[in-house]
Amino acid sequence: MHLHADDETARRLEGQPHGKTEAWHILDAAPGATALCGVKEGVTADRLRAALEAQDFDAVLRRLPVRAGETLYVPGGTPHSFGPDTLVYEIEQTSDIQQHAMRWNMEDGSPVGDAEFGANLDMLMRQVDLETRPDFTPGLSIAVGDGVERVFLCAGPYFALERRRAGTAEPLLHSFATAQILSNADAPVRVRTGTWSGELGRAETLLVPAVCEEVEITGPADVLFGYLPDFDRDVRRPLLDAGYPLRIIATLGAGTPARKRVRPVPRDRP
Repeated sequence: MHLHADDETARRLEGQPHGKTEAWHILDAAPGATALCGVKEGVTADRLRAALEAQDFDAVLRRLPVRAGETLYVPGGTPHSFGPDTLVYEIEQTSDIQQHAMRWNMEDGSPVGDAEFGANLDMLMRQVDLETRPDFTPGLSIAVGDGVERVFLCAGPYFALERRRAGTAEPLLHSFATAQILSNADAPVRVRTGTWSGELGRAETLLVPAVCEEVEITGPADVLFGYLPDFDRDVRRPLLDAGYPLRIIATLGAGTPARKRVRPVPRDRP
């Protein structure tokens, strides 16, 4: 169980230019799979700290059911943990900062001593957001052709993620103005972009530069596109044109309501 600082906290406490918001798109999950994400409503900072010290995560954190095809947008400051029995495609801000609340190190499983554990919890409690409680969503779908589907999985100021499926041999065409991270979620497909063409295997990823402007994928296909969006142009406008209201578009992540941040007072302060 861990969290990543948001932008403001990363600059203030970590000396980093930005924090780390992320999103998980579930590619596969066993029946009964769950994830921890966000603090339960009504849990105070003192109660959270006590539960983390006791390693009783379920006492204070929300346990959510995990289903293939759904996506969770996780703002910086949100405590979280997913797995086991899940296959997750994760897109995130470029950052390695994190604070964790386990008695073992995430990198190698080695034990964490009492002094280090206490220091870790001190910093985590200075960075946690007690109010963010994101939920999994199925995404917003737009039909873009005969047998071709475009699903907006999540979108915000830091990244957007789409899943596109072509059920027939009709080419899947995608135009863009910013670099794309193209990942293949199914059987091998033929890809053409710019002057390059080739096969993209299952679970392989291709970075497509913005200068290419368009990519063509021979169907059947099931692929993911990650990118840094111009939110109005790339996300809001096509969804509004498809009839989605703004309150529904907001569920993708960018519209998470602004909240007064609840910052726990560190124990060494009055």
